[in-house]
Amino acid sequence: MADVNQYFVQLLGTREGWPHDMTAEEERVMTEHYNYLKQLTRRRKVFMAGPVFDPVFGLIILSALSEQEAKEIMENEPSVKAGVHTYTMHPMRVSLMADYLSPDRFVKEPSDRAIRKETIVSAARDDVWRAWTTADGATTFFAPGALIELRIGGPYEIYFVSDAPIGSRGSEGCRILSWLPEEMLSFEWNAPPSFGELRDKRTRVIVQLTETGPKQTRVALTHVGWGESEDWDRLFDYFDRAWGHVLENLKARFEKGPLKWQAGGAIAEDA
Repeated sequence: MADVNQYFVQLLGTREGWPHDMTAEEERVMTEHYNYLKQLTRRRKVFMAGPVFDPVFGLIILSALSEQEAKEIMENEPSVKAGVHTYTMHPMRVSLMADYLSPDRFVKEPSDRAIRKETIVSAARDDVWRAWTTADGATTFFAPGALIELRIGGPYEIYFVSDAPIGSRGSEGCRILSWLPEEMLSFEWNAPPSFGELRDKRTRVIVQLTETGPKQTRVALTHVGWGESEDWDRLFDYFDRAWGHVLENLKARFEKGPLKWQAGGAIAEDA
């Protein structure tokens, strides 16, 4: 695997008075600048970014395979292209970094509504538990790829489109919130890239397992943390359908065997 390098970038204003007297055009450019860096953050190309106030400059920590890639990122940065900023770039190494979670990660005042789905699976509870809590298990019913580490704050990333650009493959950046062995798992969830800015918000999913008989387990899924707008309504409806399919796949996985993944969805192993 190629080494990843880090670069410290300073964005410098090109005129006196910047940024205190931005023009309308410069404000438009800076909106593009923000959205550009946000996309790079999703792709794990930007570690962090933000303004420094005294002296004033923009700070970016890039992650790139080479200096050439880092330069290409900066030469295509909207404020640099528009001449609002110049930049300096210095190789560095990130040795220590604390986790940072945006205060806007979750909806501040979520609604009371919830998606609730339930199914009975023909399998022992410990087998169903492994299906939800390991990458090997998740790829038998959930999606073609996964990164799961069963610990508080561990990744719960399900990759529905494994060959998509980093940041657009699935539930990247989502984390495990809590768990009780073989009883309950809760994790963050996010919207598909097609839902725009809602992609940056996190909702919460709780999966509860109850043994109802020999090799028979009830799976109850609850999805909460919804905002209130037309876009949130569309997302709610989307997941109301999607979780039904996920539980159908889980049921089929134990009745017919692990699913085989192909373009457009999954089929049972014996189909």
